[in-house]
Amino acid sequence: MEPKVSVIVPVYNVEPFLARCLDSIVGQTLREIEIVCVDDGSPDRSIDILNLYAAQDSRIRVISQENRGLGGARNRGFDAATGEYVLYVDSDDWIDPAYCERLYEAARQSGADIACASILKIRPSYSKWTVHYTEPKLVTAVQERFLAAHCPPDFYVMNKLLRREMLLQMGLRFRERVCYEDVEYTMRLLGESESLVTVPDVVYRYVVNGASITKSRQTPKKQQDKYLAHKAFVAYADARGIRIDARFRRITRRTYDRWGLTWLKVKECGDRATYRLFDLIPVWRRRVTDK
Repeated sequence: MEPKVSVIVPVYNVEPFLARCLDSIVGQTLREIEIVCVDDGSPDRSIDILNLYAAQDSRIRVISQENRGLGGARNRGFDAATGEYVLYVDSDDWIDPAYCERLYEAARQSGADIACASILKIRPSYSKWTVHYTEPKLVTAVQERFLAAHCPPDFYVMNKLLRREMLLQMGLRFRERVCYEDVEYTMRLLGESESLVTVPDVVYRYVVNGASITKSRQTPKKQQDKYLAHKAFVAYADARGIRIDARFRRITRRTYDRWGLTWLKVKECGDRATYRLFDLIPVWRRRVTDK
């Protein structure tokens, strides 16, 4: 029988967190799920943990591949998925026991393509809501879908249950071997789906792991990936008539750090670049010519 939900878990170098993540998934109140774990060439013992869990639960499938980045691991998991709906869970995070059941029921009852949960961002010293839904709401208008998903600034795919047939029809894929691949994926997801439903009282727990790809030190490549992703979003929004706040049009192109302090930040807005000392004092402006 086709599973109701395919839970896709990309795995890379998360040995200290992986068991907690898997425990939260195998303990779901919705039993008709498959769990597709993609080991993306982890250098640690993550594969041993995956194989141990797979030996104990027939719903778990383990796929190993050479490192292709988060986007490549998610794509590989999606290709293997057979469920009616798809759910991405990062392997250092965890979900509520009724997470799959509540999102699945909301999507089926409303007919929505996407069901969204709240996100609690967890840091070592404190936690805070990034997205917090307090009531169910079915949203069909494209502008309202972006607002309901808090996008921008939050381009999260992990808190969303997605109808697999819709993703296949859209041909939606993550970009591979880049950072900030969620931006392009989420903008198309919200821009080209038909409807979204918010689901209160169900939470995705997002752990801010300093060793993760996006939270570790900002290299020039990661800065460039982020810049290009957000530039593409602004162009996409303009092409589709999606209104976005002016502050999200100011795209960070480059930051310059020393001793843990950002002393200069270059921001673009349209065809103008502004150099800001300590991100506060504009010291130079120029026209952007290298588009």
